[in-house]
Amino acid sequence: MIKDKFKQNLKKLMNDSLKQNELYQAGNYWKYYEKNLVEQINNYNLSEFRSWEGGAGRGNIQSFGGGSEVKGRTYLRNFHPLDDIFNFIDDSFLIKKYNSLINILIPYIPFLKYFLMRTSELKTYYKNLRKNSIIEKYNLIKIIDKDLLDIEDSKFGLNDNEIVYINGKIYTNRFLNELLKINFIKKNTNFKSIGSIIELGAGTGLLASSFLKLNRKIKYLIIDIPPTICFSDYYLSHIGFKVFNSLNLEKLGKNEKIDLKKIFKNYNVICLPPWEVNRFEDFKFDLFINVASFQEMEKKQVFNYLSIFRKYLKKYIYICYNKEDKPKAITKNSFGVLNLSSVNQIEKVLLDEYKIINKHPNLRDDHYDILFKKR
Repeated sequence: MIKDKFKQNLKKLMNDSLKQNELYQAGNYWKYYEKNLVEQINNYNLSEFRSWEGGAGRGNIQSFGGGSEVKGRTYLRNFHPLDDIFNFIDDSFLIKKYNSLINILIPYIPFLKYFLMRTSELKTYYKNLRKNSIIEKYNLIKIIDKDLLDIEDSKFGLNDNEIVYINGKIYTNRFLNELLKINFIKKNTNFKSIGSIIELGAGTGLLASSFLKLNRKIKYLIIDIPPTICFSDYYLSHIGFKVFNSLNLEKLGKNEKIDLKKIFKNYNVICLPPWEVNRFEDFKFDLFINVASFQEMEKKQVFNYLSIFRKYLKKYIYICYNKEDKPKAITKNSFGVLNLSSVNQIEKVLLDEYKIINKHPNLRDDHYDILFKKR
């Protein structure tokens, strides 16, 4: 039933997108992904979408922040040593007993180490390494902003192997990364004054969920292309937030204005596709967010979105930008972006109305965090 509703919404949005101006469709980069994403939705258990196998660059859910943290494949690599398909061997009683016996004998006969079933042994080390990495990041956040640890990740979408408990709370690496983004925003804004947020390209909705858990009164608008917008809607609605989506929108006439203020009286989150943005009644948001998706769009799409959303903003813009550009497409429909936009070009467009409060590499040193404030 849940999957049927998800697919109903997805089918509607995918069909609607074909009728839209290309400014509001998936760009060349994401067009390459769509078919694989839809295939993955059909073939996997939807309720474990945060644990699906795959790897960024392959057109699957990991390309926008979902999928397994434990078994995420490296770009252009098709195999992960710990893929679930081999669990029936690696986790079998006989293999565990065999390795246990070899480990007992190795101190006396060292060369026997070459006869261990090493992938099975690796699982224990890998699991502990990931857990310790999460604990280290947790302790860092505890030092720089312990109030953020009042909230925890949600179990929904994860299988048990992906969950790490710290002091009885659920944490994942991705969730802690979102808390670090929020810490950057907190340090550089009057954070308590932020009561409404637009996020363009929210992925699975994990950052949105973090903001909403910290402040249940925040009003959150997510704009994204299908099928990504379907996952944000699906995730947030299943962890306790009231979500208004495109199926709710069918009750309005096609040309009728969308009154965001009225909708927010009954909903925490609004999840809509980009072609609906020109129907919004005037509503001023405190913060605009884009995390690493401007680089996946064509330049004309980026500047179109910036020109539209600036009309709805009154305070801050937060952009997380990859240091490395996405691949450049050789021809239309080949993998990559045809016409890239640079972070300098985006800054230039915004600086007539905004000033940069802070810009620095994030903890992983692969993105810039940039915070703008309206002059």
